[in-house]
Amino acid sequence: MPKGLDELDRRLIRILQRDARTSFVKIAEELSDSDKPVPDTTIHFRTKKLQKNNVVNRFSALVRPEALGYNDSAIFRIEIGGHILPKISKDRAHSFAEEIASDEQYLWVAVDEEPMVVHALVMGTDEADLEKRKERLTESPDVVKVTVTPISRVVKGWEISGNPD
Repeated sequence: MPKGLDELDRRLIRILQRDARTSFVKIAEELSDSDKPVPDTTIHFRTKKLQKNNVVNRFSALVRPEALGYNDSAIFRIEIGGHILPKISKDRAHSFAEEIASDEQYLWVAVDEEPMVVHALVMGTDEADLEKRKERLTESPDVVKVTVTPISRVVKGWEISGNPD
């Protein structure tokens, strides 16, 4: 367990992840045991402490991608390279990741430096949209190869992928 977080903090975090609008009173009721009640003031204090310690860094709305017209998703593996110096490929992988991350259809973007690979969770209106996105990526002189793995079923994390089970 991370330093400074006890089981009550972890349970509180899970409730906030499920619905950050849940009132402190309702959270306190859910976290209370019959022999050990949890006051709502404790929940308020702990929530503020989690924010202050940057454990919880923001509360936000999770929008179902289908509401925005995105019905398909895939994992893109984008290989960056072909540069004379490895440092150029490394720098370009990072800047390329930043560029695509600014697009709302890229929900998650990460860089792996050995080899230079950008991984991305991408939403599309349909399979054809995802294929067009792949083709646009391959037009970049920095991109060596793009591998697309469609997502057919999400077991956990649909908030990120947009594919609820």
